[in-house]
Amino acid sequence: MNCGCGNEIPQERYDLGYKVCVVCGEKFAQKKKPFGYLNFGHKTAGSIVITNKTMFEQYKAVSYRHCKGSNMASASKQSTCVVNFS
Repeated sequence: MNCGCGNEIPQERYDLGYKVCVVCGEKFAQKKKPFGYLNFGHKTAGSIVITNKTMFEQYKAVSYRHCKGSNMASASKQSTCVVNFS
């Protein structure tokens, strides 16, 4: 049995119900991997936000602490403007 990419699917893998090779399966798993970050809406009790890779990268860009000081106000202002669901 061959995968759509041309690689051979091992018999054991096919018997378990997988229809793609190991390489394509790994690529698909990385696309679906969840990302997350801590969001502190107030001084205490941060919450975990689960998101996709694109939104996580945007959050990292706006919440980077340049001099390791607090930037909670600027990050919250910018993160609401950067959100793009397209």
